[in-house]
Amino acid sequence: MSALDELLTSLLAFALVYNNALVVLGPSAWGGVQPDRALVLAVVSEIAGTFLSPMSPLKFSAPEYLAALLFYVAFTAAKISLPISVFLYSLRGLTATSLLLWFGTPALAFAVGYLVAKLVRPSLALGYAVLAAVSFMFGVNNIAFVDKSVYVVAAILLGNYLGLRFSRWIVKLYAFSFSGAVAASVSAAVLAAVGTAFNVPMSFTLLTYSTLLGSAASRRMRIIRVVDFIKALASITSALLLAYATLILLGRV
Repeated sequence: MSALDELLTSLLAFALVYNNALVVLGPSAWGGVQPDRALVLAVVSEIAGTFLSPMSPLKFSAPEYLAALLFYVAFTAAKISLPISVFLYSLRGLTATSLLLWFGTPALAFAVGYLVAKLVRPSLALGYAVLAAVSFMFGVNNIAFVDKSVYVVAAILLGNYLGLRFSRWIVKLYAFSFSGAVAASVSAAVLAAVGTAFNVPMSFTLLTYSTLLGSAASRRMRIIRVVDFIKALASITSALLLAYATLILLGRV
């Protein structure tokens, strides 16, 4: 891999980690567990998950890496989370399994969110355990899919640090509910394990938002705006269409 490819891969890994820290780590840290401890736990768990993952990173050309980064920046500017791993996976072709997992798991995440909110009583110890689990699975299912080189450690450190520091705004999605953060993390970890079994990267943002809708339904309160869920679901479709458009521009189809 050339130096340019290494740089682009590291930037993509950073973007993945940063976005996950905004949506998953931040609400857990600011909503219940201590931020500094949460940061250390997330970093260690993601590094462990990345290097212990059975998934292997796919290799892409420099134009494909650049396209992923440009689309990520554009979507972020529009306050929409682009699932980078889904975009990259789609560049190598879609399968019925991947489509079923991406578009079918939101319903499962909703059910998990509903049940967890109804049956589980959150505690600080549970919060730390769940954060470790979801961070580990993020490393297994997403980071390892993009990068497993030693340089990914720097991306994990910096992405989590900056994501946590800029994540206070996302807490409003959880209505400052620690139980909502725990439910979202449980759902994302479990369904990421399902995706890993089929070697398919999952969108942690979509799983998180789907779970929050389930949590809201169980308590008859609004934890997340439906429009945020719709935007997350639409981002999956957008990633597929952008991947196809990229392949056309590169003369691959």
